[in-house]
Amino acid sequence: MFFLAVDPGINNCGLCVGSYIDNKYHIHKTHRVNNLRKLVENEKTLEEKYDLRSVKVLAILQEIKKLIDHYGIKDIIIEAPFYNSLTPNAFGSLLEVIYAIKYSIVIPNNYNIILFEPLNIKKQFTTFSQAKKHVMKEFLLSKQLNKEILHDEDINFDTISEHEIDAIAVGYCFTLLLQKEKVC
Repeated sequence: MFFLAVDPGINNCGLCVGSYIDNKYHIHKTHRVNNLRKLVENEKTLEEKYDLRSVKVLAILQEIKKLIDHYGIKDIIIEAPFYNSLTPNAFGSLLEVIYAIKYSIVIPNNYNIILFEPLNIKKQFTTFSQAKKHVMKEFLLSKQLNKEILHDEDINFDTISEHEIDAIAVGYCFTLLLQKEKVC
């Protein structure tokens, strides 16, 4: 069964479609929703009527719905919101993205949702709760080399974005939870 792991940034949202088969985390697709781009015409109209954040949230929801429809996903795993005093406005954006997913996709379709705390994700993935982006990538590459994480051929870990790596780490935490449930 497939699941969707989400790193819920409003400007760059990382998505990862994964599965847990034979005690292995398998990555089938990753995607970065890039909202730091020029808007197309219908998005410009929406921006004029509402605001830019609404356009960005809708773009994220659209990509998530495509992946859900394609893979038949029922479990959505999201990095929980966190407050950073250096970027206080980001907290509101994170909440908006998470609530949009919850109230427009998860609840109406009776999907499962789990949120994992960012520090716990990093600690589970790297053993360092304050791991920087380059450390996250190093651990991803090592987990791929030792076959702890498997991936489809079209996924290139050399060019993958930090947001996709974060989504992979969110999915990794979910697979650890699934592994624990099988043992208990």
